[in-house]
Amino acid sequence: MSAKSIVALLIISALVAGCIQQAQQTIGTKESLKYAKLFSVEKHEGYTIVRDSIGRGIVLWNKTKPDIKADLFIKTPVRRVVVLSTTDVAYIEAINSTNAIVGVPSVSKWYFEDIKEGLRDGRIKEVGKAKNPDYEKIINLKPDLVFISPKFVGIDVIKKIESLDIPYVSCDYWVEKDPLGKLEWVKLFGLFFDRSDTAKKYFVNTEKKILQVEKKVRGQKKPRVIYALTLRGKILVPGNQSYHAKLVRMAGGEYAFGDLNSSKYVSVGTEEFLERVANSDVYIAIYMGVPVKSIKDLIEQIPGLAETKPFKEGRVYAMQPWIWQLGYIHPEKVIEDTAAIIHPDKFSMHGLKMFKKL
Repeated sequence: MSAKSIVALLIISALVAGCIQQAQQTIGTKESLKYAKLFSVEKHEGYTIVRDSIGRGIVLWNKTKPDIKADLFIKTPVRRVVVLSTTDVAYIEAINSTNAIVGVPSVSKWYFEDIKEGLRDGRIKEVGKAKNPDYEKIINLKPDLVFISPKFVGIDVIKKIESLDIPYVSCDYWVEKDPLGKLEWVKLFGLFFDRSDTAKKYFVNTEKKILQVEKKVRGQKKPRVIYALTLRGKILVPGNQSYHAKLVRMAGGEYAFGDLNSSKYVSVGTEEFLERVANSDVYIAIYMGVPVKSIKDLIEQIPGLAETKPFKEGRVYAMQPWIWQLGYIHPEKVIEDTAAIIHPDKFSMHGLKMFKKL
């Protein structure tokens, strides 16, 4: 073989090796998710690609920024973050990283002690309402990342955030239909803070507790359960594909609006609603800004409830105001409470934490 042939062969070999290496880096390894449907994770050598809930490709890197195309590059761990939802805090609490939070939405009350402390000492700043944030305040905080839910805040907020070149990740975890799918989002949060091991351990331990509850009620008779939100004269019930309906089934109950094919809240008429309640065993009032303090509150809105089975038998419950904050960091307590409400004989020693009996 001539010298030229040898040189040509070496060049071809180098090119082929380079192509193979590049292909391996491009393909990566997709991380398996058990329940979550609205994000994905792909591991590569030296970096990770996350697809958020609106499909943006976000590259997370630590030592060397990869030379690839992406919607956003984030150096990890992030050290300064702004959250535009109280529930974002729950995930960050779960991985022991709230020290990185520098901005939070303005809300009537916080139930996370470290957030209250941070607001008092000035380490954490309020940045306005989630749907109408103070962009100047956010910019001044110089966040590495903003956690935001496009489906909640709306497209106008997203467009403004993008126009100001504020780095953000889309977190629409609340749209996940499975409570375990919501829980699994802790893995995504863990990636940004370099706390993947902590996140995975938390997920596995919490999942185990939830599955134990499901096992305990398996094979039991399924009482019928009403979940309802009475708001400004309207009666709203979650559809059969909703988080609430799934919660009832996981806790060993039958959802009374199981034929309502929707994942959203649906308005129903008073007559139909009272008929469903009358044929149910348990009534759970949904908390959405206005606490339900007593059975009287519900009956004043819908007088006919007084004559229905759950109200006559004293099986009427309501969500506690802190459920939308603390319930996200402790979903196992939400499931345990729901199971105890539906099957009190199986959980006789259980004290409610996320709900209360009216």
